[in-house]
Amino acid sequence: MWTPTDRLILSARGGYSFLNEKLGNYGVPPVTGTTRYINQNTGNLANAGATPAGFGQAVGTQNFPGFSQLLFDVSRRRTFDGDASYLLSNFGGRHQFKGGVQFNGISNSILSTLVDTVVFRFGSDQTIRGRTGRSDAPAPTPGAIGVGFMQRFGAQGAAGSDNLAFYIQDSWQILNRLTLNIGVRAERENSPSFNDLGDGISFDFGSKVAPRLGFALDLFGDGKTKIFGSYGRFFDRFKYELPRGSFGGNFFRNDYFEIFPGQTAANFTRQTIIGTNPDPVGGTCPIANSTGFSRCQLDFRIPSNLPGQPEFGQVDPNIEAFRQSEFTFGVERAIGTDYLLRGRYTHKQVDVVLEDIGIPVPGGEVFLIGNPGRGLAKEVAEANGFISLEPVRDYDAFEIGLDKRFAKNYYFNANYTYSRLFGNYAGLASSDENGRTSPNVNRNFDLPFIGFSGLGQPDNGRLATDRPHVFKLSGAYEIPISATNSIELSGFTNASSGTPLTTRATVFGVGGTIINGRGDLGRTPIFTQTDFGVRYKYRFGGDGRFTLIGSMDILNLFNEDNVLGIDDNISGTGLTAAELGIDPTLSDIKQQGLFQRQATNAAANKFFSTGVRPNGTNACVSPATTCDLRNQTFNLANQFQGPRSVRFGFRLQF
Repeated sequence: MWTPTDRLILSARGGYSFLNEKLGNYGVPPVTGTTRYINQNTGNLANAGATPAGFGQAVGTQNFPGFSQLLFDVSRRRTFDGDASYLLSNFGGRHQFKGGVQFNGISNSILSTLVDTVVFRFGSDQTIRGRTGRSDAPAPTPGAIGVGFMQRFGAQGAAGSDNLAFYIQDSWQILNRLTLNIGVRAERENSPSFNDLGDGISFDFGSKVAPRLGFALDLFGDGKTKIFGSYGRFFDRFKYELPRGSFGGNFFRNDYFEIFPGQTAANFTRQTIIGTNPDPVGGTCPIANSTGFSRCQLDFRIPSNLPGQPEFGQVDPNIEAFRQSEFTFGVERAIGTDYLLRGRYTHKQVDVVLEDIGIPVPGGEVFLIGNPGRGLAKEVAEANGFISLEPVRDYDAFEIGLDKRFAKNYYFNANYTYSRLFGNYAGLASSDENGRTSPNVNRNFDLPFIGFSGLGQPDNGRLATDRPHVFKLSGAYEIPISATNSIELSGFTNASSGTPLTTRATVFGVGGTIINGRGDLGRTPIFTQTDFGVRYKYRFGGDGRFTLIGSMDILNLFNEDNVLGIDDNISGTGLTAAELGIDPTLSDIKQQGLFQRQATNAAANKFFSTGVRPNGTNACVSPATTCDLRNQTFNLANQFQGPRSVRFGFRLQF
């Protein structure tokens, strides 16, 4: 920091960080050339009824646990921040100008692999066409006794990107009682590609302009009552989860083959299955003129940024950055010399979402990268007969609080919040997927019927982290022992509403599909927790400039075990296309038609209400083994508050 004049202050900061995120992968044996075999025999083997000799294990078992090996996942970050502040008086009031530049450079390189997994299923009803759902898959070969597939998955590549931002703001004291805060920030950002075939995503300065407006008014001029308000627009800085998965960083393919009498598990290795097939982008089905067993290869990680190949996915040329906006209005009133009573209202909303949006094709999904409900995503959805839903995530909250400033050796603050979190968009860390942190590539828009309930309506409602009532109380009391020693006792307690519980099921291969609407199972019980802390402080050195602190923190002091979640999946086995009345080739899947069928089709209705799958006549022949697919732990608690824990700490403060 440098102060060249009494009105100008200059400052600058810089940094570099390195992180290799391979914890748990040190000492792991190499997985190259290793194959894991799994027997998923359905028990329908023609003329035998069992797994044939040579496949090594019983139904539902595997030869050893699968594992992956992360050789390296290195992230490097370079940062620089520089700013200048200037004070100016007698120019329509008093101004404090501040402007600056921020640079954030990130790079990532990764090499990870999973053992090859070969899965076998036996029986005359098992076919490649049935397993893949593709009408162009080869017809069954006479004499085949089953089918299998080999799955290969990994991540590799390197990429880097830069974010450059400029901002300027002014704290303008127009009158002794009124201050305005006005500012704007603009960013330029690029998200890289992990392949050499296409480009990443770039946003110029005009694409990410974020204004800030605020005011504070001393209402009566006595310094005791303040009215304030603010508005802001905020942009998310792009994470690397999407570039890795959608721009060539991830590899995920299945090769399907038939099984014939006399073959054993040892016949099926990577070399014998793939043969001379060259792993083309998008896979190949059917495969002809290959020396391998594979007759159909599906590519589940087709890069969405391949130029001129919309059949494999594409990036909206007019894509907008993720954006949310917020405004707040409040009042504060000083009571005496030690107390502050405050209240405020806050509204936050997601304006634009950036996600991968799936369009179903026979045997898989094609993803375009864009803004759900807008632009290219909306055009493509409507052209395929789907409804393009707008993401909604609105938060409204009223808060009232009382603060006691530190005086007479103690302080406290208490506040109560009444709020609502409503919408259909579960967030960058998806609360619909137990907090899955895959920003921009969560499951929210991966298929057109996601976002609709089983009743055929948009599934907008109270989102999974909604807690309407929250009360918090915290404080501390310091006990002087001597001029240099003291003990501080502190505590925090929280009482909150439970969170919504929703019936979910697997529909058309998508787990977590909402059936009756959000919150149909009620809420978890009220959540309460009290934490307690003790700190011993010893001051020494000239003017007590050094403080030695020993601490003990007890989390969940009363060892409460509140329920945090339940098993909300009514059945782990979903309905088939036939039971939903859908053409297996997907040619007639229309969003509204799919869910109208679910609402009126007797088979689907019975499944959604009971978890029991009817057969073709809508009657269970053998409920215990064939039709009853109810999850036996459905609606039972499976997530609980963590037990009491005690932490000890030591630090030197100076």
